[in-house]
Amino acid sequence: MQPASASEGPRRWGFRPAQRLRSPKDFARVYRQGSRARGSSMTVVLAPNELGFSRLGLSVGKRCWKSAVRRNRVRRVFREAFRLSVPELPVGYDLVLVASTPSLLPRLESVRAELIELAGRAREKHRRRAESAR
Repeated sequence: MQPASASEGPRRWGFRPAQRLRSPKDFARVYRQGSRARGSSMTVVLAPNELGFSRLGLSVGKRCWKSAVRRNRVRRVFREAFRLSVPELPVGYDLVLVASTPSLLPRLESVRAELIELAGRAREKHRRRAESAR
């Protein structure tokens, strides 16, 4: 059996370091200027950027999960949901995902579906706010 070429298989969406929000200034800007949409497992805060691609920031607090193992699991699931959902997410925005359910045991498919829905709602809120400011 011959190995499949890259063009035959499913398209892989990587998660490059440039797609991560790291700077406290960037997080503060998103929290200050961003629009929010709250779901059952997370809150999405969305603000436009000038980069032409979307970036992800995560906020998973110790207050919700005392165990670092559980916090890191939530981060991994949120990061993977973002990576798989990049084609369906709005382009040119910074997204901060804030975990909101203390006893959350995230499932990738449900988190991914919720992320897409909440990002769309937050983008619409941002558009309405921008239009009303004019």
